[in-house]
Amino acid sequence: LQQAWVDKQAPQCGYCQTGMIMAATALLRKNPKPSDADIDAAVTNICRCGTFQEVRAAIHAAAKA
Repeated sequence: LQQAWVDKQAPQCGYCQTGMIMAATALLRKNPKPSDADIDAAVTNICRCGTFQEVRAAIHAAAKA
């Protein structure tokens, strides 16, 4: 997941990243192939930089790995 985060350029300022990674880890353990709706429901952190699309892409990439 961490490598997918870097590969998809999800981190910007880093303010919300630890919480998002923790939420994404919990989601992938529970649901190894989440939909965008599943991701939106699980990752509720507010990102000041607006990297939500990159976060979704990273989670999907990690799910495929």
